[in-house]
Parts: sequence; structure tokens; C-alpha cells
Amino acid sequence: MTLAIQAMLGMITQLLPLITSSANATMVGAIIETLSGFIPYIVQEISSLYEPVKNIIAALSSTPATTAAQLATLQALDKTVDDAFDAAASDTDAGK
Repeated sequence: MTLAIQAMLGMITQLLPLITSSANATMVGAIIETLSGFIPYIVQEISSLYEPVKNIIAALSSTPATTAAQLATLQALDKTVDDAFDAAASDTDAGK
């Protein structure tokens, strides 16, 4: 599953320049929906997927086409990813 998610994130990352260069709220929404659907799997593999997801969230957040509602969703996704990463780090720190 991790390889499939990494491939999907890689594809989204390659598409970001096209999305951020055009005002396309529909495309931004589709990517946010895809990320939201994969969040449970991303959280399970947070150590290897943290940076790509954070980069996608940052790029979409700075896209002028991103609506206020989409931005709120991205902020919630960002918090979920950060919380999962922090939990994984604390598990490692605690020797779990």
C-alpha cells in the first residue's frame, strides 16, 4: 500500500506546477478529496509519507484558486499529518 500511496503522491507533486499556475478550484478540490481519502493510510506510514504530503498541502494552500473552504480542509489535513508524525516520533522516543 505504501508504494501505491507514494506513487499517487508523486503524481500529485508532478501536477502541482500545472495546478498552481492556473486558477482551477475544481482540480484543487479533487486533490484535497484524494488526500482526505488516503489520510488513514498516510497516517499509518507517516514516517515515509510526511514530507510529500506536507509539500502538497503547502503548494495547494498557496494556490490562488484554493477557496476558503478548501483552505480550511487543508489546514485540518495539515494538523492531522502533524499530529500523526508527532505521535510516531513520541513512540520512537519512548522506545516503543
